[in-house]
Amino acid sequence: MTFHPTSNPVFWQQTADTCFAQERFEKAAEAYLRLAELSPNDVEAWKGRGKSLLALDRAADAAGCFERALLLLPDDEELLTLLAEALDKIGDVQKKAACFVRLGELEAEK
Repeated sequence: MTFHPTSNPVFWQQTADTCFAQERFEKAAEAYLRLAELSPNDVEAWKGRGKSLLALDRAADAAGCFERALLLLPDDEELLTLLAEALDKIGDVQKKAACFVRLGELEAEK
C-alpha cells in the first residue's frame, strides 16, 4: 500500500493551519473541509473552517460550521462566541442572544 498525503488527516490539519496562519483563508477553508471529510467528528476541523469562512465574510457558512462543531462539543465557550459573531454578521439576533444566554449559564456553573 502506498502512502498518499491527501488521505492523511495530519497532512490536511497542517496544511489548513499553515494557510490560516498565512491569512490564505480560502485555501485554509478548503483544507479544513478536506480534514472534516476525513474526520467528520473533528471539532477543530469545523472550527477552523468556520474561522476561515468568517475571515472571508461568509458568515452564514461559518455559522453552519460552528453549529456542527457545537454538536460535538456543546459547551465550548470559544465556539459559542464565534457562532454569536457569525450570527451577528448575518443579523440573526435571536440565535445570537441564545448564544449569550448559554455563555452566561456556563459562566454561572464555574
